[in-house]
Order: sequence, then C-alpha cells, then structure tokens
Amino acid sequence: MPLLDGHAHCGLTLPLSKIKPRWQAADITGGVIFSPVEEIYDRYDQNFTDSTAYRASREKVHAYLETLITEHLFAFWFVWNDFVLPPPAFKGIKWHRHADEPPYDYDHSRCEAFIAHICARRLPVIFEEEFDHTLKFIKRLEGQTPVIIPHCGALNGGYMRLKQAGLFENPAVYVDTALASTREISDFAETFGVDRIIFGSDFPFGEPARELAKVEKIFSSTDREKVLGQNILRLINEVQE
Repeated sequence: MPLLDGHAHCGLTLPLSKIKPRWQAADITGGVIFSPVEEIYDRYDQNFTDSTAYRASREKVHAYLETLITEHLFAFWFVWNDFVLPPPAFKGIKWHRHADEPPYDYDHSRCEAFIAHICARRLPVIFEEEFDHTLKFIKRLEGQTPVIIPHCGALNGGYMRLKQAGLFENPAVYVDTALASTREISDFAETFGVDRIIFGSDFPFGEPARELAKVEKIFSSTDREKVLGQNILRLINEVQE
C-alpha cells in the first residue's frame, strides 16, 4: 500500500524538489499537493480583490502542479474568487482563508456554480476557514462531496468547538492530522472511528517524518493503513471524471 501525505504545499516558489527528499527519507510514496497561499492571493491585504499578476500566478502554479501528477501524486485546485473550474486532472479542492485575510465571495453566482461542479464530480475539499463559515459550508454541501477539515480543525475554530457543534458526526466530514495534537487525533478515532482520518504533514510548516512518527505511535495494523493511505485514496477514487 502506498504511504501518502494528504496535505502538502508545492508550487513555483516551493517546488517538488523541496519536499521529495523529505518524503523519501520517511518512506512516503507521494500524496496530495496544492499551491502555497502566496501564489493564489495576497493574504496580507484584507481588502485584496484580484489583480492581473495574481491571475497569472494562479494559472502558472496550477499548470506546474498539473505537470507533476503521477500515479501517487495528486494535485488539488486552490480556489479563489474568480471561481475558475479545475481541469479534470485535479482530484480535489483546497479552500483556504484565515480571519485576517481577504474573504471569499460566497454569495456570487460563480461560487454557486463552482460548488455545483465540485459536488457533481465528488471532488474532496480541504476546507480551512473561520468557524461560522465552516458550519455554513458543510450545510451548503449537504453531504454531496467529502470535506476534509485540516489540522483536526485547529484553524477552523478548534477541534472541541467543532466536535461540540456536531460537525464530526457528519459522515461526509473528514479530518487530517497535519500539526494536530495526538490527543485530538486519538479522540476523533475513539469517538468516530478511523475511516475519516487522513495523514498529512502540512509541509513546509510540518516535517513529514515527524508528523508520520506521531501518527504511527497512535495507530497500528489495519487502522494505520487506513490513515496513512487508504482513506485518501478512497476519496480520490470516488472522483467523477
């Protein structure tokens, strides 16, 4: 079974050559890659709308990621407010925003069309947003496509807050382990099982070998195989062409 990192940044400013040796050192076969935030929008300008330079940057980084796709290397499309639809080669979506960053235009008709498209293809969405937006987004999808909450929800309002809101009871909601605590990962496994947990490193913010060792201490046998590859592969194999 391939050992897959379900959460890694890769782009023109952070080429595959940076993460590949880290993966190889940890016997990680490949994984999910998506652009660094800085190549998609200006995260330091809360009033940022868009620009010719950033439109060109998004095109270039997505074109680069598409060239990297292999049997065990999967590119996820980083969505922004132009809501350009991902080409068929992309097997998932990265949706990312923090409270002090420019907002997504959730009310735009293009957003509605984008969501309809990803649901029709059953593209898994790695969704990192503020707490209220997270709950609204999950409700809006109505289980039509899987959503992966990164870091066990640390940047979506916090693990316990999401758990208390009942979010993790939704069978379409997954979590990844990137930079999450062993306590939170173990609690999710004990409460909801292991079929919706995905290993991730959050490279370059997390070191793949260290994040892998953390997960391997928690799980063993078939549970480990699910978390370290089978769960993300199942989601990717469910994507409609």
